[in-house]
Amino acid sequence: MDRSAAGRIPQDDEGVAEARILAAAAHLIAEDGFGRMKLGAVCARSGYARSVVYQHFGDKDGLGQRLVEYAVAEFTDAYSEAVAARTGAAVPTPMDMLRALLDIIFELIHTMPTLNQAFLALWGDGAAENSALRGALTEADRRFRFAIAQTVASGVADGTITGVRDADSYASALLAQLRGISMQALIDPDGVDLRGVRAELERGIDRLSAGFRGAL
Repeated sequence: MDRSAAGRIPQDDEGVAEARILAAAAHLIAEDGFGRMKLGAVCARSGYARSVVYQHFGDKDGLGQRLVEYAVAEFTDAYSEAVAARTGAAVPTPMDMLRALLDIIFELIHTMPTLNQAFLALWGDGAAENSALRGALTEADRRFRFAIAQTVASGVADGTITGVRDADSYASALLAQLRGISMQALIDPDGVDLRGVRAELERGIDRLSAGFRGAL
């Protein structure tokens, strides 16, 4: 693409430009991490001029923050599809929603798409005290934990889930497990028995069911 033309994108093409820039950034972050990503490399990979990146995202940190939001939105859509695949037209129960969460998380772990790799890299970057992405990542994780907690709390309220004393703490523990497994699978894919790990997590969720009669 001609860079002089790229700086004058018609209004109708702005969504396309943003998607291409985000995709380019995700690839670079997955390969080298956020700290080593250069806006010049994003421009070269996406085909857009630096002015277009600034127009859409402001700067490198703004691009990283927007990528976090985009990854969360994509995950939300994928999770909704996983719920629908498990339940069909039926209204999902809290247990259905927890099981669908394992479905989509382990699908992402097995396929490890670039966007998922990039999000995990960004999440790791957020551990740095002065990370510009910590706020966006903190907000994303808080929403994720809240959604899990609400699911569990609704199951406790309707009697389909038992054995959980604190839905918020359960949500924090489950997210920690899922995120930790994802990071292990990314860093050491040959060292993690994903089949066995998933079986253990499924047994843990099964034990929450009010109708559970299996051996502990």
